[in-house]
Amino acid sequence: MINIKDLYNVLSAIMPLYAAMIVAYGSVRWWKIFTPVQCAGINRFVAVFAVPLLSFHFISTNDPYKMDGLFILADTISKLAVLMVLAAWAKFSRSGSLDWMITLFALATLPNTLVMGIPLLAAMYGPFYGGLMVQLVVLQCIIWYTLMLFLFEYRAARLL
Repeated sequence: MINIKDLYNVLSAIMPLYAAMIVAYGSVRWWKIFTPVQCAGINRFVAVFAVPLLSFHFISTNDPYKMDGLFILADTISKLAVLMVLAAWAKFSRSGSLDWMITLFALATLPNTLVMGIPLLAAMYGPFYGGLMVQLVVLQCIIWYTLMLFLFEYRAARLL
């Protein structure tokens, strides 16, 4: 049963981000505070500085010697299984393609947990599960994004 304290913990984890998003949306659409050119600059700042620094914070505070090996193994096996199924689909199906394989792999296996997921999981289930998600983010940045870059480069080479 969900009690008031649990609801408060979840809302206090997600409301700061949603409040900032609503104010940002309103400042562009309703109040016309920012122009499209300024929005492009803000988006570039977030993409080039804010998200990489947030990623660096989580990666640098993670102790690789205390990572949960079984959890990481289960996540890796599940991602490899999805990748093999999608590769077979792209190779042997008429409707399959490398473009869709890359897209579906990213959607199915690479969660966007850095900004919202970690605080939400920590608020809902406790700091232990937030720590597990940090471990997934670390491996996602080190292994799975590198694999995605390889797949994108392979796709580009095939188009030449």
